[in-house]
Amino acid sequence: MKRLYFLIPCLLLFWSMELSGQERTLTGTVTSSEDGLGIIGANILLKGTSTGTITDFDGKYELKVPGPDAVLIFSYTGMRTEEITVGGQSVIDLAMAPDVEILEEVVVVGYGVQKKSVVTGAIASVSAEDIGQTPVLRIEQALQGRAAGVQVTNSSGQPGDAITVRIRGAGTTGSADPLYVVDGLPVGGIDYLNPGDIESIEVLKDAASAAIYGARAANGVVLITTKSGKEGKMQLSYDGYVGVQNPWRKLAMLNATEYALIQNEAAAASKLTIPFADPYALGEGTNWQDQLFNENAPILNHQVAVTGGNQKSTYAGTLSYFSQEGIVGGDKSQFDRYTARINSAHEVSDRFTFGQNLSFTHIDRRSIDGNNEFGGPLMSALNIDPITPVFETDPARLAAYDPNAVKDGDGNVYAISRYATQEVVNPLARLEVTNGKYKLDKIVGNVYGELEIIPRLKLRTSYGIDLAYGTNNSFRPIFFLNAAQISSESRVDKSVDRWFNWIWENTLSYEIGFGSHDFSFLAGTTAQENSYENLAGGKSDVVFSDFDNAFLNTAVNEESATAGGGASQSALLSYFGRVTYDFEDKYLFTGIVRVDGSSRFGENNRFGVFPSFSAGWVISQEPFLQGSDVLDFLKVRASWGQNGNQEIGDYRWASTIATGAGYSFGDGTVFTSGSVPATVPNPDLEWETSEQTDFGVDMRFWRGKISVTADYYIKKTIGLLVDAPIPGIVGNNAPTVNGGNVENKGFELAIDYRNKAGELDYNIGVNFSNNQNEVTAINNAEGVLVGAGFSTYGSVSRAAIGFPIAYFWGLQTDGLFQTVGDVENYTNGDGGLIQPGAAPGDIKFVDLNGDGVINDADRTIIGNPTPEWTYGANLSADYRNFDFSLFLLGTVGNEIFNGTRRHDLTTANMPARFLDRWTGEGTSNDIPRSTATDPNGNFSKISDFYIEDGSFLRVKDLQFGFSLPQGALDVLHIQHARIYVAAQNLLTITGYNGFDPEIGARSALDIGIDRGIYPQARSYRIGANVVF
Repeated sequence: MKRLYFLIPCLLLFWSMELSGQERTLTGTVTSSEDGLGIIGANILLKGTSTGTITDFDGKYELKVPGPDAVLIFSYTGMRTEEITVGGQSVIDLAMAPDVEILEEVVVVGYGVQKKSVVTGAIASVSAEDIGQTPVLRIEQALQGRAAGVQVTNSSGQPGDAITVRIRGAGTTGSADPLYVVDGLPVGGIDYLNPGDIESIEVLKDAASAAIYGARAANGVVLITTKSGKEGKMQLSYDGYVGVQNPWRKLAMLNATEYALIQNEAAAASKLTIPFADPYALGEGTNWQDQLFNENAPILNHQVAVTGGNQKSTYAGTLSYFSQEGIVGGDKSQFDRYTARINSAHEVSDRFTFGQNLSFTHIDRRSIDGNNEFGGPLMSALNIDPITPVFETDPARLAAYDPNAVKDGDGNVYAISRYATQEVVNPLARLEVTNGKYKLDKIVGNVYGELEIIPRLKLRTSYGIDLAYGTNNSFRPIFFLNAAQISSESRVDKSVDRWFNWIWENTLSYEIGFGSHDFSFLAGTTAQENSYENLAGGKSDVVFSDFDNAFLNTAVNEESATAGGGASQSALLSYFGRVTYDFEDKYLFTGIVRVDGSSRFGENNRFGVFPSFSAGWVISQEPFLQGSDVLDFLKVRASWGQNGNQEIGDYRWASTIATGAGYSFGDGTVFTSGSVPATVPNPDLEWETSEQTDFGVDMRFWRGKISVTADYYIKKTIGLLVDAPIPGIVGNNAPTVNGGNVENKGFELAIDYRNKAGELDYNIGVNFSNNQNEVTAINNAEGVLVGAGFSTYGSVSRAAIGFPIAYFWGLQTDGLFQTVGDVENYTNGDGGLIQPGAAPGDIKFVDLNGDGVINDADRTIIGNPTPEWTYGANLSADYRNFDFSLFLLGTVGNEIFNGTRRHDLTTANMPARFLDRWTGEGTSNDIPRSTATDPNGNFSKISDFYIEDGSFLRVKDLQFGFSLPQGALDVLHIQHARIYVAAQNLLTITGYNGFDPEIGARSALDIGIDRGIYPQARSYRIGANVVF
């Protein structure tokens, strides 16, 4: 027995020595099969584990392996992945071949995935790698300049502001936003998403690709896939950056002396008293932009992620925090977003899997008025005189101030201008009394299960929710900004919004092949319901004077209390099917049909049918092109399809009831309240239909070094959903009708070049998009839909037959009158003056219809806010452990209506370019003379004087990075670490004179109008990516 006790430990020791003997250190070199040079940063992973390494500067690696059965996975971007069994080898060298099957990658399509090589529709893709090269604040920005045919415009630079996305032009005068689908779940907006959670973005641009979403896909579809778990040991990672922001531009304005000189000149021209005796004594005065802009505003983002799993279950989770302070208003213009996400997938058996995707987002947002005519601080900064100081220090003037004049936190009184009037006030005082905060809590998620009934026949069901609560709080203190901007009582207002959307989808898919013939079939149903509720209230006389304690229960004036609310609900029931055919990856066909029934339409037209067809021919698979040393891949494709648009709001086909109306009966002394129909019903209202034809080609040359994608499309929108104009005598709001047609047609081109020169890997990508937009029918007597306007200018834009949507409508000008003779010679047929109020130095307006009178009949198209061309370009390079990326974007051929000056107030300040105004014959033919009365209407008439070229080229992002070498990683016991510095909006080249040429759309008929746009910031950031 004692021998046995001795023998057992010896056997165990011998066994452990034998196992130790099986473990060995493997070395080798990874090179490129094209040039024989070592590949830097190639990944070598021990299959089934998270153990691995990367190659050094010379392509060499070293890795411990457990034994001869171990399998190594070699991978590198652009190269074919290889798996090699170790066996008895101690050195494994590998020459990696380029992956010439790049188009074989899988892309997400509606309700499934497809090999990219057999896709017959027009789909643009953005990967997590693309997003990582240029960290974005919002997901929509990842598409900007990267997807041909997709125009992405920031509504403003204010933190948290919306972003406008237009796919192949605006095809409607209603909502032109695309449908967003996140992990298969349609959602209402994507501002809640953390960009670091995104795995890929696909844009379904043509009708054939988007038809599977039917009634919601008229404006295109954006499919977003979040990151999923990966098999292997738990992996923890951190991504983050911190930075500062500053305005990329300040506008040159008149200083105090220049302002006084021009005011004196204007008074003299109008025969008024000269206001300033000694303009030069005023000096520079106040630079209001310097006072208003918040220098070095902080921006930061932090994210922690964890992934892992085994062969049966995988998971991925993230926590993130993003914060951005505004460059105007500081913390009164701030956006904070907190997100949490958990995705998981589980294989119960070989036939059944299930999983879930769940996210929670909390948003805190404070904002100031921006692009809102003249009520915000930015517009005041541009229009207030430079003579007024920031704070009033003159005791005599202070004594005359209203007791409610605004003070800062230290008790300093903000100065009140003696010259500015109406909405133009001290911009810092305006900021001081601006108090508002919006909070949003949002849960988005779905759970799914998939059962393989028999081989290749799969049943999938999913249920998803989109639940959000929003609260909006505002507080108006007592203040006196000027004689026109007064608050005599404090007031608090609060509103609460609740959105709840659910969707249940079921699909049945089947794949089958017969020799060289492959078919796939998909059939499905969708049931969806959307609901919204709102409750709002307000009350005056708040006990406390600070925003943090301003609540409805701290306001005491019960008589001032108000309350209101509302609710709406809609539902969608859908049936859809898709069939694809593939012959030897050469001849391709896809057919889709979807039937949607929407409660937003009456019983007469509740259901719509949306079909599509697409086909492709991979010519490079033909014998006569195979074996080419130049052409790797060539596919031509064509598609036709119809999509619908139901975005008109709820109950628009019916007549809702409005309360609070009334009528005086009898002798008129008694007023009787009652209810009336709010709108004229239209039970025949039907879908707005988008019909699109697309022709495309995909090519690849020289072993994948160059890839080209080109598309030409014609998109027709039929039956625009618009509010029909009706006579006021009807006494109701206008009904919604199908009131017109729009056509978009254009060309898209994307070129990508990848190559390697020694140890330098580089990539150059460019894309261009051209779009022509035209309204082809409007079903009213005028053939016109009135667009946006200004309170001080009137109507600015419109839609009309033969013109683009939202074109600028005004008078044409023909320079300035230089002499009295010029004015007197501009006459009508009877010899009368066409512009009787004009004088030398005034604008000459074109009498377009020749009737001898300048009026609205002479107004015509004076500009188009939609670009003729949009483009983007990116350059990225890797050299050893260093990386570099440069991203450019821009537009060509769009105009902007510059409405940033309050021209009706003659004492408003002016841009410095007004120093080049007309002061005598030949001095200027662009900028009119200065007057205090403007008898010619130089500034009060809408004309091309306000139209400026909005084309621009912007260096959107510039980034330099460094990845720690393997030796440093080993010392730190981490898998990967990269640090980088980046600059955003580093350079902008534009002819536009306003704050920013990127001006989004407030609506489909309100595009490119600058009402005091909050400019985008130039930011500098330093960041790190670490995998532990």
